[in-house]
Amino acid sequence: MRNPFNASQCTVLIVLALSACAQFQSNPDAGDPENDTMTQRPVADVVQCLEQEAGKHDTHFTTSPIPQGTMLDFGDSNIVKVRADNGGTTYRYYAGKRHLSNMWIEAASKTCAP
Repeated sequence: MRNPFNASQCTVLIVLALSACAQFQSNPDAGDPENDTMTQRPVADVVQCLEQEAGKHDTHFTTSPIPQGTMLDFGDSNIVKVRADNGGTTYRYYAGKRHLSNMWIEAASKTCAP
């Protein structure tokens, strides 16, 4: 039986399938944080540090209380959750759409939650 697809069509189909898988894996709604860090700094200190970093980058955000902590929403599905957990503080970054203007958020755990 003859294959109805030529080599270039198969290549395009493979690339599209891999792209779809990659898009699903980076979906912040999938539930897995991009960055999950434990620190001994109090929740309020970590949140204050994030607020200062956002100011340095002229980034707008909203905060919301969550059980035992605070959620910071930087827009485009970029979320950071900071909460007290087992005697320490957990810093969780859920990556959304990445732009040059919000790439700092991904590295903020090194500064704010070492």
